[in-house]
Amino acid sequence: MSGPFTIRVPADARYRVLAVELAGKYVEVAGGTAADGRALASALATALDRLAGHAGDQGDFDLTYRVTSGQIEVSIAGAGHPIVVRHPLTVPNL
Repeated sequence: MSGPFTIRVPADARYRVLAVELAGKYVEVAGGTAADGRALASALATALDRLAGHAGDQGDFDLTYRVTSGQIEVSIAGAGHPIVVRHPLTVPNL
């Protein structure tokens, strides 16, 4: 299991994609499936795009990734509109 961590990314779309790609990989490291990673990445991209509308390209977002109660949770702070994106972890078939 991977511990929680926080990153800061610029609101500019060129850099937001880093947070999205990282979310997909974090899910897999935490024991989820590749499909879980894609689903969380998609939900996170949508949330960041929505927040970027409030922040413009000049702000930053702080994203905290953590595993909690069988799900991945990404808390996003920035642009005065905090959001939490969650996705349940699917146990891979062995």
